[in-house]
Amino acid sequence: MIDKEKYLEIFERYILNKATDEEINVLCTFINNNPDLNEWLENEIVQSSPFMDENIKLRMLENIRSQANYKLDQEDNKKVSSFKFDFRWVVNVAAILLPFVLLIGGYSYYKNQEIDYLSVSAGAGEKSNILLPDGSKVFLNSESEIIYSTAYNKRNRNLKLIGEAYFEVVSDQSKPFIVESGDVNVKVLGTTFNVKAYEDDPTISVVLNTGKVEFITPITTIAMQQNERVIYDKKDQTTQSDKVNASDFIGWKNNKLRFESETLENIAKVISRMHNIDIHFVDDQLSSLKFTGTIDNTSIKSALNVLELTAPIKYEVKDSVIYLYENKEKAVLFN
Repeated sequence: MIDKEKYLEIFERYILNKATDEEINVLCTFINNNPDLNEWLENEIVQSSPFMDENIKLRMLENIRSQANYKLDQEDNKKVSSFKFDFRWVVNVAAILLPFVLLIGGYSYYKNQEIDYLSVSAGAGEKSNILLPDGSKVFLNSESEIIYSTAYNKRNRNLKLIGEAYFEVVSDQSKPFIVESGDVNVKVLGTTFNVKAYEDDPTISVVLNTGKVEFITPITTIAMQQNERVIYDKKDQTTQSDKVNASDFIGWKNNKLRFESETLENIAKVISRMHNIDIHFVDDQLSSLKFTGTIDNTSIKSALNVLELTAPIKYEVKDSVIYLYENKEKAVLFN
């Protein structure tokens, strides 16, 4: 896919009559598939937008009439500044006309759009929430961030997520809500769901609480149902899904952590992130132990106490670092 800067380079070459036929065709396809851009162009052209100088307008008029077997005379030259036409008629003329009418407007459209980006984040050991301009709510877990533009809810409802968040999305049939996380896009109209997409995790997962969402990867699109979880492997780009109790996976909002056959290494990473404290395995073999259950995460001590009761481990705190040891007396019971 060509990025915006590349399109602008082609716009500039077109204005200088240096663009190839292939480049012009690529740009025509791009603009015709962009409803926002087409709507903007229609308004600007019909109003004879002032950013187009007289020579550009003349060239536009000349191309339009040449396609309709007209000749431009001196009287037309004098009237060009007040010329008006139906943009929908222009779109239906020969393909050679489309690049000129669309690209001149498109060039100025992209050059004149000022879009800023806003971000909301939760640091290690913190949680935060935000009410978006459309009324949708986002609850951020520790070490998480969302990024969205000032155009949010004007042309689209797209945002980027790094980390984990729970979304309560207000329905808007005309503007789907899209969460971008690495290779994965989650597309919804109005629903509640959880996305976990930390950059240092090997997977991205989505759990659907209510409504319906589309889980979109570079390879496939999955229409998720309520109480379904989809997990995407970043490395091999594969997905797997299972039925779950969605409330188990959004309990972090209320300091409840649910794990399903999760390694102690991953559990320690989650607890460490949410309490902003380092956890170190003194006995490495402990990291591969698996745990299933719900942990009370109101404090680091309560979380570790649950693990200590259900796994052959013990812990101690030194200089604000938690050290996990094997409890050899308990270990025999797990062999």
